[in-house]
Amino acid sequence: MKQPLLDQARNILLRELDPDFIEKIAVELGWQYHSLYEQLAVDPTLPDYLKEEEFNRRRADCARHAIARACQQNGIPFEYHRLACNGQKKLLAKAGRVILIQEPIETLRDHPATADYKVALADVHGFVRQLELDLGDMADRIRDWSGCVLAVLLHGAAGPKFNPENKSLGRVMLAVPDAAYTHWITRLDLQEIAMFGRTVPIEEEIEAEVTQEDQVVVTPKRRNDTAEFG
Repeated sequence: MKQPLLDQARNILLRELDPDFIEKIAVELGWQYHSLYEQLAVDPTLPDYLKEEEFNRRRADCARHAIARACQQNGIPFEYHRLACNGQKKLLAKAGRVILIQEPIETLRDHPATADYKVALADVHGFVRQLELDLGDMADRIRDWSGCVLAVLLHGAAGPKFNPENKSLGRVMLAVPDAAYTHWITRLDLQEIAMFGRTVPIEEEIEAEVTQEDQVVVTPKRRNDTAEFG
């Protein structure tokens, strides 16, 4: 992506994403990770290596619940679409001109996990001019997808071992993919937006965070339970 388009994509992300909305996602996601660990930890029938596998398998559900709950609390429209190819349900949220999806990662160096529907969402310049996707059998409720930026919530645990510290939320960022969904053209610190509002992080700061990723642990704050999640 050329620099002016990259700057435009960043500006849209920072202008359209309410820091309160971002903070709610981060807080809820931290609690979802914590709850998932607690559920698996008390199961006497599974050894730790299988609990670890199950935790990794269900991390995407944690992010879907977190995004949906934050959307409900902030009046942001979202939809579940069923993929015709395999029946999986995928969550798409629309915060202003930002289309938000989620992707679990192991490390901040991970390349995007390419899938047909993700490639279809990514426009040639990173902008979605119109949604011409056959995502499944659910009627559209969000009518206007024009002029949007595709943003991906990247999230992962603090470490590889099955214990409370390692299974805490340790990696959480927003990323914009290229048109082929093969690499990230920019990444924004989600906590940076939540704490400091609409400021663009310096690239060197992001690289420093990548090198220190094993030291990062996101501690869940008190969750606002005023909105119910169905």
